[in-house]
Amino acid sequence: MSWWDYGYQITGMANRTVLVDNNTWNNTHIATVGKAFASTEEEGWNIARLLGADYVLVIFGGMTNFSGDDISKFIWMVRIAAGVFTQVKEDSFYANGSYRVDGSATETMLNSLMYTLCYYRFGEMYTRHGEEPGYDTVRSAVIGRKNIKLTYFEEAYTSERWLVRIYKVLPRNEMLPGLTES
Repeated sequence: MSWWDYGYQITGMANRTVLVDNNTWNNTHIATVGKAFASTEEEGWNIARLLGADYVLVIFGGMTNFSGDDISKFIWMVRIAAGVFTQVKEDSFYANGSYRVDGSATETMLNSLMYTLCYYRFGEMYTRHGEEPGYDTVRSAVIGRKNIKLTYFEEAYTSERWLVRIYKVLPRNEMLPGLTES
């Protein structure tokens, strides 16, 4: 599972089946992927499992100052999801009219699957001299949620400069003890 932008590259380079790509005409299917990313980790996991995803890929530029990443595109995922799923509210991702990832970000943003997967372990990272750990170089801000713990996903791969991040969708029996599948 990834945003549709990367579908052809994943298919061609990794020989993997994708859920959406640049030729997906079914807006509901694209909106479902957007809803997964706009949801909490648990809700996103449920959607990923429903769609049959084994892995989730996100593109993250906060380490390398790549502004075309998924956090920058995320509001479009939310908008597309909100157009199909009324429970997704675009306003829930804005803090006083601003799209934020720092300490002023909304709880909805801080707890979204997209935020969780992009910023997992990032709160420990130093990216710029004179800035505290977790400084996102694209958004010129220290992230608002640093100690992210994963329950339903497991980091499978992060490229050297963190641009590509891939997570395994955990089956029920590999989740933390005491949790059950919803």
